[in-house]
Order: sequence, then C-alpha cells, then structure tokens
Amino acid sequence: MMLTVTFRQSLVAITATILTAVTSPLLAQPTPMSVSVKDGVMQWQDGSQVALFGVNYAMPFAYGYRSVKQLGLDPQAVIDMDVAHIARMGLDAYRVHVWDRLISDKQGKLLDNEQLRLFDYLQQQLALHGIKTIITPIAWWGSGYPAPDPQEPGFSADYSKAQMNQDPQAIAVTQNYLRQLLTHKNPYTGKTLATDDNVIAFELFNEPKHTQSAEQSAAYVEQLLATVRDLGVTKPLFYNISEQGNDQAFASALCNSSVDGVAYQWYPTGLVKNSALHSNMLPAVAHYTDPFKQIAACQHKAKMVYEFDAADVTRSVMYPAMARSFREAGFQWATQFAYDSAALAQTNSEYNTHYLNLLYTPAKAISFMIAAKEFRRLPLGYQAKEYPASNRFDYTLLDYQADLSLYDDGRHYYYSSNTQQAPADKAQLQHIAGVGSSPLVTYRGTGAYFLDKQQDGVWRLEVYPDLLPLQDPHQPPSLQREIGRLYLHQRSMTLTLADLGPTFAIKGINAGNHYVANAEHGQITVQPGVYLLGRTAALVNSAKQATAPYYLPTIPAPELALVHQPQRQRNLGDKLSFTAQIAGKLPQYQVTLYLRYQGYKDFKALPMTAVNGDTYQLTLPNTAEWQHPGVLEYAISVSDGQQQVTWPGAKAGTPADWDYVDAGYWHTLLTPEGTPVTLLAPATDRGGYYTPKNTVSWPATSATVEGATLKLSVEPQAISTGGTLLRLDLANDNQLIGRDLHGYNALALRLRSLGKDDRLQLGIIANDGLAWGTDFPVANDWKTLLLPLDKLKPMGIMLGQAYPTFMPVAVGPFASQKAFSLNAIEGMQLLLPALGPHQTMQQRGIEITEVALVQM
Repeated sequence: MMLTVTFRQSLVAITATILTAVTSPLLAQPTPMSVSVKDGVMQWQDGSQVALFGVNYAMPFAYGYRSVKQLGLDPQAVIDMDVAHIARMGLDAYRVHVWDRLISDKQGKLLDNEQLRLFDYLQQQLALHGIKTIITPIAWWGSGYPAPDPQEPGFSADYSKAQMNQDPQAIAVTQNYLRQLLTHKNPYTGKTLATDDNVIAFELFNEPKHTQSAEQSAAYVEQLLATVRDLGVTKPLFYNISEQGNDQAFASALCNSSVDGVAYQWYPTGLVKNSALHSNMLPAVAHYTDPFKQIAACQHKAKMVYEFDAADVTRSVMYPAMARSFREAGFQWATQFAYDSAALAQTNSEYNTHYLNLLYTPAKAISFMIAAKEFRRLPLGYQAKEYPASNRFDYTLLDYQADLSLYDDGRHYYYSSNTQQAPADKAQLQHIAGVGSSPLVTYRGTGAYFLDKQQDGVWRLEVYPDLLPLQDPHQPPSLQREIGRLYLHQRSMTLTLADLGPTFAIKGINAGNHYVANAEHGQITVQPGVYLLGRTAALVNSAKQATAPYYLPTIPAPELALVHQPQRQRNLGDKLSFTAQIAGKLPQYQVTLYLRYQGYKDFKALPMTAVNGDTYQLTLPNTAEWQHPGVLEYAISVSDGQQQVTWPGAKAGTPADWDYVDAGYWHTLLTPEGTPVTLLAPATDRGGYYTPKNTVSWPATSATVEGATLKLSVEPQAISTGGTLLRLDLANDNQLIGRDLHGYNALALRLRSLGKDDRLQLGIIANDGLAWGTDFPVANDWKTLLLPLDKLKPMGIMLGQAYPTFMPVAVGPFASQKAFSLNAIEGMQLLLPALGPHQTMQQRGIEITEVALVQM
C-alpha cells in the first residue's frame, strides 16, 4: 500500500492507493533464536551477545491511532509504510509500552478490538523485516496525550500508579491481564507473545512508582515474575530500575530478586521545552551515569534502555554519541522514544518534544542509522577518549558546527550532511547513505538517499523527497500546524563510483517510475523513487531483483514556500548575509532581495544566488550605499518566469510595483562600529530559557524603571546550596556567526540581587558545548558591571533537568578545553554559588536587564 497525504494551507484530505513491490535489500528472514541471560549478559542461542538498537512506535494505540483515524487513513497501511522506513534505516529493535487501558476491561480481560488487532499486525510486520521486539505489557498511562484522556475501558484507570503495586485487587487484575495478553494468539503469526521468538524479552511495567519499602517492592516484582513464568515463559524478564531515581535500597532489592534484567531510560536534554534547543548538547551525552553499578547483584543483571532521546534537539550529532555511551555503560538494547509516523510527521503533534522520521528529519535519520551501526559494533564497556576528543570514536566523526555525523568503516559510508571527507576504501564500499553531497555523490536535494551494491557493476539507488522545514518542530503540538513540507523535485545527481564508471545505465523500478537513461560524466536526473544502476544496460536488465515496497505519503501539488530568519542588529563592518530556503514546483527559482533604509522611497533590487538545494543567499555589498547607520527593511521576491510572489506574506508582485500591497517587511538595525552587541535582552529574547525544575522560579519578564527585566528567584530549599538560575541559547535572530567582533573584550551586565548582596557566576557557552566563566559580587541595587573576557576560566557546563533524575546537572570543565572565539558564543548560564558556612539569606535570586559584549 502507498499512503497518500494531501496538504494545502492546512490538512485537507488523505487517501490511499496501491503501490507494487520493488527491489530492496531490507526484508530479512533471520533464523529464529531464543535469548537468555548469562552472568548479566543477554546472549543468543548460539552464544553470541545481543546488541539491538531501534525505536518505540505507538501507531496501534493512543494519539497516533486516533489521529490516523481522524484523517481518514487506514492504520494498517500506515504501519506498512512506517515499518518499511524503520527497516530502511537499518534498525533491528522495537519496544512499546502497551496501552492496557485500551485493550482490556475492568477485570483485566483482553478486548477483541481493532487496536489489539493492529498491535498483532505490527508484530508480524516487524518480524518480516527482521526487527526484534521487547514488549512492556502495562503502560498504566492514559491514552490521550497530548490531548485529554478519553473514556477508557481498562482496569488500570481505576488505580493510581502506586496502587498498582500495593492494592491486592489491582495486583490480581494485573496478573489476569498478563496471563491474557501473553497467551493471546496472534492471528497473523499464529503465535502468542509468550512463544514468539521474535519477541525476545518482556519489561513488566512501564515506569512504576514504588512508595512502600524496598522489600515490599521486590515481593511485588516477584509476584509478576512468577505469574509470567508460570505460563512457561523462558524469555528474559526486565523491570524498571531508574524511574525511582537514585534509590539504592530499591535498586539493591530489585537486583537481588529473580528478575533477569533491569531497564533504564535517558533523556539528557530534558523533556517538553516547547521550543528547540539551539546550543551544543554533546557534553550532556559524553557518559551515561549509572549509580547502581557498585551494587554487586546489579552486575549480574542484563541492562536495557527502554526509552531515550535527545529531546528538543534538531541537529544530527546526538544519537551516535548516545549509542557510544550506552555501550560504555553495558547496555545491550536501546530504543528511542518515539519514531514519528510519516502520516503525522508533517505536524510532529504526537510527541512534540521528540522528532525522528526518515522523510521529515532526514539528517537525524542518517545519524540514527550511524548510531545503530556503532551500537552493534562497539564492545560492552567500550572506553572512548574524554569529550571533546570523543567526537571521534571507532569509525564515527561528529562535527557539531557542520551538523555532521559521519560513519566510514570501509564497507559503509554514511553522512548526515555535506562532507568533503572521502571514504577510506572506495574499492570495498558496499553501502552509501547520506543527505547532501560527498566526494562520491553530488546532490543538491535535501532528502535522504541510499546506494546499496547488489553485485559487481550493479547498485540500487533509493531517493526520498526534498524537505522544507517551515517552523520550529518542538512547539506545542497541533494537528493543524504544518512544520515541514515534502517536495517531489527532479534533481541532478552525479556519482563518482569506479564500479559504475561515468556512463552507467539507470532504470526506474518502483511503480510508475519508467525512467531509463545513461549517465553522462556520472550525472543522472532523479526524483524520489527506486532505481537500478549498472555499468552497462545489460547488467541492469539481467540483475536479480528481490521485492519490497517503496512507500511515500502522497505529496500534493507543491505550494511555493519561503523560510527566512532575519537578524535584529548588525554593526557597520559586519558581514551581513541574507539567506532564504525556498521550495515549490520547480527545483530552482529566480530570487531577488528588495532592500532599502526605512523611510526611503525606493528599494534596491539585489539578486540572490542558489548555494545549495533550496537555499539562496546574498551578502550585502561592501559599498558606500550601505555604510551608514539606520534600519534596513527588506522583502524577498521569488519568480518562476511567469509570476512573482514576495515575502513576508506571500504577496503577488514585488515592492518595485507601483500598486504592490505589502504585508510588512523584515528589519535589521545597522549600528555604528563598536556598538555593544547584546547577548540577552529580556524584552525581545523569549523561548531560549531553560532551568532545572524545582530549583528556580521559572523565568518571567517584568517591566521596571530599568525597562524589561528577567527575574529569577531561587526556591527556598535551594537558598543555601545555590545552583543553576538559568541557561539560555542566543536568540535565532541574534547569532554571532560572521560578525566582526575584533576589539570586543568585556561583558557588560546591568543587574541586581533580589536579596542581600550576593555572588553570581556567569558562564559563556561556546559552540563546542563548553563554558567559560567567572563569579563576582552582585549588589541589591542596580549596577552595571564590566567583566573582562580574559578573566573567564573553564567552568562546568550546566545541563537541564535530565531523566532519569540521577543524571548529573553539570559536566566539566574538561582538561582539553580550548579557548573560545567570540563568534562561537551560542549561549550563557547564570548560577548562584553555595553559601559559606556562616552565611544566611532569606531570599536569593537576580534581576537582569541586559548582557552585552563591549569594547572596554
């Protein structure tokens, strides 16, 4: 089935059509093997170690199911597409907590409903693609998120999470439900979960809450273990150890039970910020902290990560580093939460804090593919160099500035964005996956593509649509918000593969793709689809073809769209570049910037140049015309040769037309050389703040005689211990890249203490993710302080509230920390030091109105 999705300004209609099978190397049929645990290590029946990496995916249940039904889609067709894409990413693990409230009644009896049937169908599809499963039978959670919970028939709705492991009736009903679920016969596989070799283990309860003694908790776990084992289940049984936080007594009691393994989660960047994080979070994933590794009994338990993600991070460098840290900590299973269905990913409304999909986050998808390779390759206990040297490990390179994850083991060559690094062994290369261009592939499209060698002289090429990101994907969720749009562009692609030569033949092999041609100097024209490439046409025509579907949502008639981020202020002498991403029915357009000083009558028309894919750019000429202070106002006009559309507002015509009706203009303030460069202005900087919860009153702006201020108060329990007041990213319209900061040598702060005179520690966060700072006294009346930059020293980098809660709140400083350049500044952090032994205060906090770089 080929799912088709139609968008106009908002979602209008969704239909389904049939797509025939095409060649694919993905459908794997491994020999079934059971899993056991020996000396704390999961192993296959042949004695080899388990190492599986993949995703959670919730389409049969909850919001995903309701939304797909609301949009008129067939959930089974959606599952077909999503599982095929998950397999295309090279993943081999799937986990989900089953929404028991949707498939059970008050007595724990299974309901024969569509959601249970879809769950069964999903299990079959996963097995067909060689993806192993660990099931968590009990979610407990309601199924509404992010919407309100609907009426649900299941038993767990009648009990609190703590009651689930204490109330005798709740435990009895839970046991009945477990017996029902694990012995339910899947009509698609003919097997039960208990007997299906593709289901390798069970994690008994999702994120339980234990409030009784450790001994009572362990006794409850033993009840569940006995219930499952009495069914004849010999698969490893896991129980959550990390949700209780750093509870050593609970962990010890759990590890001394007969459980086979313990389950952890990892959300190092926190959850649900409702906007994207824009600074380098790699230091947060340099290591996984396990506070229970000193408990001897825990070393004889297998370890899995049931959920993880670098939530609210849009860059493509986090997943390989997390996979490395998992292997260092001894994990054999890791599943991200949660893979977005392609049917809903254009809105990212299922779990807005997460975002992973092959089509809508292609760079992250390739990075995740790299993470899977490394997770399976690296030995348990692998030790990388300390951060930032750990950005190179095994066969992987992570480059935050280039937003690049690169993997090159001689046979596999994967890259998440443009790279100039050539593969190590071109002659042995078997698989290429990428976004952008490399020494082997020149491509200006923005979607992912895959090249897989079929035999000598024959390769399979799979190309996915271009993507235009429209807005921050981590905003509060709505099915009406379109945050990304796909385009079916024809684009040239040049391949430099010695195995193919410069005049290779190409043949489209997916349904409706009848393209046949020969390359010229390695160059071909492709659009989304699947192709066979051969050194000769005879090789293509005689190549043996396996079958597998190629799935895409229907891409509607493309609407022209433009995305641009203005910059609020620049000094004379700064490089001022205007960049726009533009997509529509054509792969390229004529783009013109209309620019003038505010108050002037006429605009100057300046042509913009296509620099990569859908990106157009213009650097303001260094001429006298643009060398005096003032407010620049501008618009960007796009022409397809027949009509012109101008932004802001997508208005017909251009600002040069006598009758042009504008929708306003973008503005940039040009200021004299040496003008202070503002890093924090509460009146305009919103959405970039984040702090540890339960420590600080959340940031709020207020109006005072000083103007707009940011006021941060420490909660009473943190007055003596201090801690992080605030971490912030520089605003998107206030970036320092490309600015001329020569001569700026100090920070100016206008602030006061909210209590008595206090001390504040300020840190500058560079784009390597590390911090430099100093501490200084702050008076309780307004002062302007000057801090020379040469007084800043390496300091620990403050992190957000990670989950599990025992993860560190700061890391570093690191021994190899290098000096930062001013252009590399991406954020700041503000901390209150702990009080001295004889200090007392009734209130602590700061109020701040500005932080700026200045020339002193």
